[in-house]
Amino acid sequence: MGHACLSIRPIVPTKNERDYNIVTDNAKNFPVTVPPTLWYPADESLLPHKTLPEYALGGNVMLTQVAIQEFLISRGGLRPKTQREYKNHLALFQKSFHHLPEVPQPVQSWLNNLQRQRGDPEQELTPETVHSRFRTIRAFYNQIQRWHSEVPNPMPLIRPPKLQQKVMRTFTEEELYRIFTLPLPLSDRAMATLLLDTGIRAQECCLTWDDVRPNHIIVNGKTGERDVPINEVTSRLLQNLRAQSKQNHHVFCGKRGPLTSQGIYKTIRRICRQANIDGRRSSPATFRHTFGTEYASSGACNPQALQEIMGHRDFKTTLRYIHNNRKRLIMNHRLCTPLRLISIAAQGNLFDSQVVKEAEAILEKKERSHDYTGAS
Repeated sequence: MGHACLSIRPIVPTKNERDYNIVTDNAKNFPVTVPPTLWYPADESLLPHKTLPEYALGGNVMLTQVAIQEFLISRGGLRPKTQREYKNHLALFQKSFHHLPEVPQPVQSWLNNLQRQRGDPEQELTPETVHSRFRTIRAFYNQIQRWHSEVPNPMPLIRPPKLQQKVMRTFTEEELYRIFTLPLPLSDRAMATLLLDTGIRAQECCLTWDDVRPNHIIVNGKTGERDVPINEVTSRLLQNLRAQSKQNHHVFCGKRGPLTSQGIYKTIRRICRQANIDGRRSSPATFRHTFGTEYASSGACNPQALQEIMGHRDFKTTLRYIHNNRKRLIMNHRLCTPLRLISIAAQGNLFDSQVVKEAEAILEKKERSHDYTGAS
């Protein structure tokens, strides 16, 4: 079915008031799943003679601006940060496309241009940023097509940007020792201990005392509400903090009131700076990665339990901690390397320093003997 191209005009008509009245009148009986004023015909003279549902089913191209508004409304229940990211990503998309592309080539070119911007120092975009924008556009098209099945969705035919697999940054044992031997205030010590003990996210650390139980905390994260176990050391620190700050409803507070996720970040950054830990790893996420890595490397690791504790929606995210675990890789390598079999056969002394020296002496003697016979 062919699709007519739209002439671009703002949502509020500028030509005559009569057309606008027809649009709003027809919108009264418009289906709830298809918001009014979503479609505009290529030929505005058709407005007095056709209803909006007929335009929607008639194959007219959808205005990007209005489609974005519909999508953002559908995402109104998400976190403010996520909503801002969607809005910013789609604003860039709208600058390039006045109406929704129906074939993959324009969208693929747009993504390729984002990747090429990485060569410009002033517009440096990480692969993660480019991939994040790809995911936004994919979610955008999927939602629009769910509501309007006649809208073509080019995203399944688009190649996603490549992401380099990175080793997750974690704290070393020596760095953790430096952090926890600092003369920290009780609130800071309790925060660092809680983050390391539970692996919760920064925004999940913005707890109230109602969320704290003797052996677990209740966090409200990306995947909803969940219970996270805590160690007795963490529990004792939180009890001491509660006794010290009886009038505060929130667990972690600053001079201006309860700490937000940004306040949690700043506190952890300050603690890491005091411990001489570089800025790239001075964040709550490093505590989270350290927790996940250490949990996964323990012999009693239950992948499903780790997924539940960390609040991963996708089990593939949890598997990253298991498959890319450096400690586990080293341990497995020591158990499985073929050199181990040779050492066992040689009763464990094949690579001892004395055995190596004796072997080198034998080789040296053979070489001297060969040189002598060759000379004669």
